[in-house]
Amino acid sequence: MPKVRRIIGVLSGTSVDSIDCVLAEFSGFGLKTKVTVKDFYSKSYPKQLRELILKNSNIKTSNVHDICLLNFIVGKAFAGAVLEFLKKRKIKASTIDFIGSHGQTIFHIPEEKSVGGFRSKSTLQIGDPSVVASLTGITTIGDFRNADMAVGGNGAPFAPYLDYIMFGSEKKNTALLNIGGIANVTILKKGCKKNEVHAFDTGMGNMVIDALMKNFYNTAYDKNGNISSLGKTNEILFNKLKAKDKYFSSKPPKATGREYYGEDFVNYILKNSKGIPKQDVIRTVTEFAAHTICYNIKKFLPKGCESVDEMYVSGGGVNNKFLMDCMKKSLTGTKILKLDSKGITAQNKEAVLFAALANETYNGMTSNLPSVTGASRDVILGKICLAS
Repeated sequence: MPKVRRIIGVLSGTSVDSIDCVLAEFSGFGLKTKVTVKDFYSKSYPKQLRELILKNSNIKTSNVHDICLLNFIVGKAFAGAVLEFLKKRKIKASTIDFIGSHGQTIFHIPEEKSVGGFRSKSTLQIGDPSVVASLTGITTIGDFRNADMAVGGNGAPFAPYLDYIMFGSEKKNTALLNIGGIANVTILKKGCKKNEVHAFDTGMGNMVIDALMKNFYNTAYDKNGNISSLGKTNEILFNKLKAKDKYFSSKPPKATGREYYGEDFVNYILKNSKGIPKQDVIRTVTEFAAHTICYNIKKFLPKGCESVDEMYVSGGGVNNKFLMDCMKKSLTGTKILKLDSKGITAQNKEAVLFAALANETYNGMTSNLPSVTGASRDVILGKICLAS
């Protein structure tokens, strides 16, 4: 393997809005990792495919026929996005060492269930990495969550590993917040060691707001937070959300997803917001999302960390000005910045993460964080699917 590895990271998040690809050059691994981000590309999901994925992310409307089919179709969509990326940038596939693919999560069970005397947590990411490898001709590493869950972990979040190896500081208490469909945070106290990394999903990010925007305005999201900024806070609805949402106040380690903040949660809001102006509903839910994020950051600081000095924000939520302003009002002692460091930006961070995890796996390194996921031990993540 060359000293500098050219890796493509590819994923689609909880919001199922696009397939994101990043090309990055890596040298070293672990704390000696050096990353140079070379390029980024994002391709929207075809509407029909997105709708079928969302349908099969809901336990009430999913079926094994669709899931079986989607496992291959999503793999083909990922491979197609990678090949389109390479073609548009005039990059030869033979110059890429491997792909790190997260796949598309359609269901996640972070609590143990019992069947036939066996107990296990479980998760399912479709878009099989062997399909991606076969169609691109590039070795692909994927299914990162499974090994962690096999040893009792929640299989999430994994962004803290990238945060730890790239953003730790000896002088500042640093947080890295990602607001995708779900929001997750990593808190690194000064001089943080691997077993001291503190991270978890805080709760809803954009997905509930996006679903309400689709319902009320037939648009994908609240661009720049324009709608929420026009509304007024409805205290009754806000307090109902606080009573309804049992996840955000639960103690880490914890992870969540569409199975909690999906259709049932959205329907609860719609049922309890009749007669409330729609812009007021969007504002109230956006303020609630900010509240859950800030509550978690204040409430669950790691031992030896009394406050967060700086917080770098990534994910689609960073473009919602109203949401960002809400957090700034709540976290008055924290400098809040849009992530743009070492070539890693708010837009490309998650794709860089899966390139980084692939780099660790290929080098035989463990990259889960038991202090974060709750796993019983360190494990090597992912499956290596060789291209032929």
